[in-house]
Amino acid sequence: MSKKLLAVDMDGTLFNDDKTISKENLEAITKLLDAGHAFAFNTGRPNHALKEILSVYDEFKRDDVYILGHQGIIGTEMNSDEVLFSDCMADSDAIEVITEVLRCGFTVVTFDASHIYTFNDNWFIESYKKLSGEQLVYLSSVDELKGKNITKLIAIDYDHPENLQAFKDNHADVYDDRFESFFSHYAFLEYVKKGSGKGDGVKKLAERLNISISDVVAVGDERNDISMVEVAGVGVSMANGREELKAVADYVTENDNNHSGVAEVIYKFFI
Repeated sequence: MSKKLLAVDMDGTLFNDDKTISKENLEAITKLLDAGHAFAFNTGRPNHALKEILSVYDEFKRDDVYILGHQGIIGTEMNSDEVLFSDCMADSDAIEVITEVLRCGFTVVTFDASHIYTFNDNWFIESYKKLSGEQLVYLSSVDELKGKNITKLIAIDYDHPENLQAFKDNHADVYDDRFESFFSHYAFLEYVKKGSGKGDGVKKLAERLNISISDVVAVGDERNDISMVEVAGVGVSMANGREELKAVADYVTENDNNHSGVAEVIYKFFI
């Protein structure tokens, strides 16, 4: 059997709603790795933050486990800090869109490889910190981002998320040639460099591992997972996935993230 790659989203996919990984999922992933396949976490979370979260799971402390963090933009090995690839925004582009997002009244968080930055101090930020479990660095000016190698930004509006869609639509003519934009949460509109994202991260890792894209299985639940589900040889939506994702998936699991849907995928396509 040829070597395959399984790329999975975290929240709403591999994680239960309580942010843990089920015994059934862990056992299935171990069998996948024992069979000689590769496994990648493809997530919006920063690589270092996810590595810390996963440190309690001995099952991932082995070769052929990878992290595609920041929406697939930075690829690293689980067992080392070596960066396999990275695709950051140009300073001028990042500062331009962040300035406009702030001007329109949205809350912003933005990322480099090691930090999360914000310019706001409100309950949106407190909610984001609770959701992500991350500490943020507060900046007073967008000019402080120069030279930071920004990977992505998130515009946040819990009160009126429909305004985020309006912003995306109204700025498409200006931004779509330089950025990919998508929703990773009903109140989170994300921007990354054009051509990057979860789908691009999967392609880059598969190429590095000399695995055909036809031998890649990608699993997710949200709209930001669409690019990797579309590019993979087999694209999978979780049972709890968005309808937009299910519409482009090759397979929809019977089990949701709280009932080991990833294990179902492994036993169907790998073992």
